[in-house]
Amino acid sequence: MSKALKILGWSLGGLALALGAAALGLKLYFTQARLKALTTDYAARNLRREVTFDSVALGLKGLAIANLRVSEYPDFKRGEFFSAASFSVRPSFRSLLRGELKINSVTADALRMRVTEVKPETYNFSDLMPPPPQEPRQAAAPGQRQAAAPPQLSVSSLKVRGSSFSYANAAGDLAVTLKDINLSASGISPSGLFPVEADFTLSVASPYFKGEIPAALKGKLALGGFDPAKGTAEIERASLALGEVRAEAKGSLKNLLEPDAKLALVIKQFSTADLRTVFKGLPPKILLPEIAADADFKLTAKGVALRAVALRAGPVKANLKGRAAWNPRAAYDLQADVKAQVPEIDTTLLAKKARDFPVPKGLKLPLAEISARLKLKDGTAEVSSFTLESAPLSASGRSTVNFSGALRAAGSVNAEIKNFARVADIAPGLLKPYAPSGGASAALDYTYAGGKPAVSGRASLNGLGASFAGRALTGLTGTVEFTMDSASAKKLQGQLDGAELTASFKARDLLKHPKADFDLSVAKLVFKDSPAAPAKAAAKPAAAGAPGGEPFYLDVSGAARLGAIEHPNFRCGPASLKLDLVNISDDMKALDGSASFTAGPGRLTELYALAGKHKAAKVALYPLLVLQKSAKLVKGLKLPDFNNIDFEVLEGDYAFSKGLMKLNKSSLTAEVADVNSSGTINLPAEKLDMKITTTLKKASGITMSAPVGMLVKGTVTDPQVKLDVKSIAEQPAVKKALDKLAPGADKLLKGLFKKK
Repeated sequence: MSKALKILGWSLGGLALALGAAALGLKLYFTQARLKALTTDYAARNLRREVTFDSVALGLKGLAIANLRVSEYPDFKRGEFFSAASFSVRPSFRSLLRGELKINSVTADALRMRVTEVKPETYNFSDLMPPPPQEPRQAAAPGQRQAAAPPQLSVSSLKVRGSSFSYANAAGDLAVTLKDINLSASGISPSGLFPVEADFTLSVASPYFKGEIPAALKGKLALGGFDPAKGTAEIERASLALGEVRAEAKGSLKNLLEPDAKLALVIKQFSTADLRTVFKGLPPKILLPEIAADADFKLTAKGVALRAVALRAGPVKANLKGRAAWNPRAAYDLQADVKAQVPEIDTTLLAKKARDFPVPKGLKLPLAEISARLKLKDGTAEVSSFTLESAPLSASGRSTVNFSGALRAAGSVNAEIKNFARVADIAPGLLKPYAPSGGASAALDYTYAGGKPAVSGRASLNGLGASFAGRALTGLTGTVEFTMDSASAKKLQGQLDGAELTASFKARDLLKHPKADFDLSVAKLVFKDSPAAPAKAAAKPAAAGAPGGEPFYLDVSGAARLGAIEHPNFRCGPASLKLDLVNISDDMKALDGSASFTAGPGRLTELYALAGKHKAAKVALYPLLVLQKSAKLVKGLKLPDFNNIDFEVLEGDYAFSKGLMKLNKSSLTAEVADVNSSGTINLPAEKLDMKITTTLKKASGITMSAPVGMLVKGTVTDPQVKLDVKSIAEQPAVKKALDKLAPGADKLLKGLFKKK
């Protein structure tokens, strides 16, 4: 026993002496000068680069290098490819004696590596890459000795601190930097999982995004026999931040070179204010919900293939799949199914938060459910279907939007308004005063190109109703076809103030010079005077030389039949109207065309009050207005009060030319008198050139067998009336009186008139 102990003791002592001698030999042989010479020679022959360092230590504890620097190819004049403030490796010599390659620890401080793309798919390290693999060797013949497998490498501990990695592409528009890298790992082996922890800051500068993203991760890694394509990773926890927005992820990766990934990502609830340090134009203080995503994708150096991505963000759910590429050019082909439940929104509150955006105020948007299926491909969004469901309305359709250049869009929509009263709740300030009711449906197609929208479609009215100007339209049914600047309906039916109404119309060129044709039939038309509008401040005079605005012109033609008309100043039985007017404008200077009407029996009362409130009525009743004033100015004839009169028939037939109204026919047939007017009225200037003839009847107290004429000049507000003496002389009573006074006087008067 004692002999064995002596042998063991001498053996250990010999081993210690051998190790000490080896360490002394290494230190004496590998001097700093020799190590620098060996390193420089190795770098020149194998790396074809310059290598420098401040000091190197090689001993039984391992290798330690201070301030290591490796140049770009071929020397430091081209820049620095790699550097490290300190680098040390501590191998396990005991494992080496057993044929194992084991490293106890590897530490590095301030590693710096710069990768640049010299030209597409060629990098500043491409010359260091091994040549393509040769044809595989044939299997050894039976009995032939095979080469021994290389020893397995393992590292017990790896620590990297304060390091960085940078990349820049050949085009010069993309720079990515991983800085402040801290990495630790233990139990590293070619196969099998080992724990890894790291944190770093990702800095990106590109045309699409500029900013920094701090990140950290913890998980396990398998190197796949030092073949990155066979490596795997399990991410227990990963976190990153963009501005003040925080995200976390976990999952697994296969193939570390081109990862096949399955990740679960969560973006914590955030406000748009949290991103304003990155995206300057965002509105502040808009709270967004937490976003969760389950992603299954394949990532390569050229792009990403999304096999399945499920997104959830509050009331929004989406499923995506497809591809995106960025090398050699940016491209994408994505499909998405989106569903969302939009809560009730008051846009007044939203507008206060999004002050930089044109959000309309006063809208109260109801709860709505939205779904869409879309495809995004290289600047085009194709929405194959979408639906919207809410209490007041529903809609469905499709759309295609091209945004790769000038915005273009096209699509179709089918919409149903279930209840217009509920629609009024959306914009109460705008629609509530009109008390809309009933429903409608519409189908339309639309396009947008060159900044110009175009819409065409058909709407079906289902008991539509509204109140306006003291009137009530109810139960309106029919079909309206429309475009951006036209509309038409063959037959509309409903009730106006409870009276039956039927109508048809065609309108075109609505955006520039509207032209309308109509046919209208109303059982009874009731006019109510609306309350006086509040007084407006006087408009400031236009600056001298300022160009005036273009006048608005309207063309109207058609016919109307009214079973009765009621107004505080005008009441009549059946009435009919025909119009064929062009260039209707506020000043009436360009008015051309014709108009005619027939009405009666009825009653006229204070027509000036009616004309002052309704301009169209004023034009139609101009001859009667002139008659009223003229009758008062001719005192001697004792004409009846035409301002308050019952009539049997009221007729008019007018022709218009550049604002000049010619009275082809203007007549009033009443119990007290028959009145006919002829001549012209200059509508813009309200100048008169008329002749009015009146035949008094028995009911007036005077009976005339021949009419009395009045010549009217001046203006509507200030008519200048002159009796037609010739018409007075034609009266039988006047003739008889003159014969008694002076026989033959009537012939004398006729002779005088003939001379004139």
